[in-house]
Amino acid sequence: MTATTRVESSYHPQYESIATKLVEFIQQTKLQPGDRLPTEQQLAEQLGVSRAVVREAVKMLTASGYVRTRRGSGIYVNDKTRPFAAAAIEFSMPVDPEHVRELFEFRSLQETLTARLATERITLSELRTLEKSVHLNRQAAEAGDWDLFLETDNAFHYGIAEAAHNPFLLETVATVMRLQRWAIKMATGGAPGSLLASADQHDAIFASLKNGAPEVTVQAMKEHIESVFQAYQQDVRRRLMENKQA
Repeated sequence: MTATTRVESSYHPQYESIATKLVEFIQQTKLQPGDRLPTEQQLAEQLGVSRAVVREAVKMLTASGYVRTRRGSGIYVNDKTRPFAAAAIEFSMPVDPEHVRELFEFRSLQETLTARLATERITLSELRTLEKSVHLNRQAAEAGDWDLFLETDNAFHYGIAEAAHNPFLLETVATVMRLQRWAIKMATGGAPGSLLASADQHDAIFASLKNGAPEVTVQAMKEHIESVFQAYQQDVRRRLMENKQA
């Protein structure tokens, strides 16, 4: 499986995007814990999907604690979310934005280990594929193309995970990145930080990996993930200040 193949297979079931839209609906309409949402049929009509898709999205949000259901009564905004650890273990539920710090912490531990193994195990073919991802990522950053940047960012991190030659790490890296993007989108509406800064960090990670320096690769990966988290925190603080001034 190539990095390109992995990116192309990163699409997710329709109910996941509907779950995201339901959370956005709750936030935009300022529904409070205990408030009732529209019925499944009403939501299906509003979102242009089947009731079955809405039902699966509601199940997903119920498991993560965003909503709760009462038989014969309806769907209600919940008063608290499930612990992050439970959601992370299942690797199928959205993560509450309040737990992004823990998610980044987990990602750092996971990807630094993956980077170490990749530095020790990467093949020449995988190295060439990863180099292409780095090059395309740089081009996207310089062009300010967010969609292409995120696509090549995925390809870069998945490529490193593939080079570790451990299928469990590969799937975990892909899942954690998906959870992170979902939680950040819910909190800020987009991706944080500078594209060029991230591209520079990717260059540094690739250079140390190419030179066969595991410890340097680990440190470069750790600094990269910490940098993204710091950018996320700054974005959240900025948005909070803007909301207070509005």
